[in-house]
Amino acid sequence: MQLTQPTFLKKELSAILFITIPIAFAQLCQMAMGVTDTILLGQVDKETLAIGGFTTQLFFTICIVLQSSLSSAAILIAEYIGSKRISQISKIYWTTYIFGLILCIPCFFLLKSTNLILIWTGESQNIIVKSSHFMKILLWGMPPVLVGTGLIRVVLPAFNASKILLQITPLTTIINALLNAAFIYGLWGAPKMGLYGSAIGTTITLWISTILFIGVMHCKKDLKQYLYPFKIDLSLLWPLMRLGLPICISSAAEMLLFLATSFRAGLFGTEALAAHQIANSFATFTFMIPLAISQAANVRVSYWIGAQKPIFAKKTGFLSIGLGSILMGLIGIIIFIFPQTIVSLFIDIHSSNNQSTIEIAIILLKIVALFQVVDGMQGVAMGALRGLKDTSIPMIFALISYWGIGYTLSGWLAFQLDYKASGLWAGMAIGLAVIAVLATTRFYYMTYHPSRIMQRALH
Repeated sequence: MQLTQPTFLKKELSAILFITIPIAFAQLCQMAMGVTDTILLGQVDKETLAIGGFTTQLFFTICIVLQSSLSSAAILIAEYIGSKRISQISKIYWTTYIFGLILCIPCFFLLKSTNLILIWTGESQNIIVKSSHFMKILLWGMPPVLVGTGLIRVVLPAFNASKILLQITPLTTIINALLNAAFIYGLWGAPKMGLYGSAIGTTITLWISTILFIGVMHCKKDLKQYLYPFKIDLSLLWPLMRLGLPICISSAAEMLLFLATSFRAGLFGTEALAAHQIANSFATFTFMIPLAISQAANVRVSYWIGAQKPIFAKKTGFLSIGLGSILMGLIGIIIFIFPQTIVSLFIDIHSSNNQSTIEIAIILLKIVALFQVVDGMQGVAMGALRGLKDTSIPMIFALISYWGIGYTLSGWLAFQLDYKASGLWAGMAIGLAVIAVLATTRFYYMTYHPSRIMQRALH
């Protein structure tokens, strides 16, 4: 039966939201884990909070960047499901575990080298030693991040089984809080380990999370058709890497831009750095929405490509981009109207000691409000392009937009024109706008002719 456009859009919107909502919820739970760790460490002392918070952030940043390479598995799986090649999906799934193990090698060396950042920033030997030991403990949690939860969270949307995220993620968030509290403070018979107790609690949680995800997924009868028979096809490693590594580089370009901006913000004093952290934390929080829609667009566009219905792939992509832009536009309006309320969530706005930070943070949040639409547009458009197996050109867009334009303009506005922290954020906003236009135009170009879609995507 031929679907009318309104009917198709309604059904496709439901499919996108069915994937998006559990992913967004899981990402918020993951953020809650970080907030919980920060609160628990902060009750020990400032040094413990600084070391634990910074090292944990570095650990997850590096792991998440490399983990993004695994998105290639979702692209191939969704395409195979669309083309009804169900019997061949299990070999993609099992071969992706090999890909994850390969990614552990560069991840290990990058994590082992993070102490160089502390040396470069001039930290004391005491902090460097403690941070290095903290990271050595977290290294035991790297395999479950890359080969376990990272992989499972990628393939679940492709299997149309994102609801498993709703079942497992809240539980692991609670487990993380309990284990961190137990090992930091020595509760319930656990040894009191302070700083290092957080690393142990987090590492154990990552392994428990992996076991739960794999166990639950493999017990679902409707998923066994995708998971079995057990078969590894090493010839699939190349397409997985060819699609995944450009995604990894694109993610690194974006995340490193924000990390570099944090270092730059610190040059303008404690107040500017604190205001930057407020804006950055809230911008990261709101970005969970387009990030989740992006993964849904990735899967749905790939599915329609596999089904050899390029027109549906095009409509799905633009529907996703529109949804992300509208939702982020609404969020932007809220941020612009209530910046002081948002600041009050982070610091005491009635304290006279915080007034400089509050003034800077309000300006930065208004800049954040203005770029919400383009941030949503670029995030989802990049996901839609991945669904077309178009990852190399978007990678170049990311490098040019974030670093060639965003980083350069940030420095010029902040230092040359003396706009300081607001200049840093204005430069990043322009970079985001550029990649939003480039990625959306690229998707339009790639989907203008149905034959072009299929020629590129099935290559």
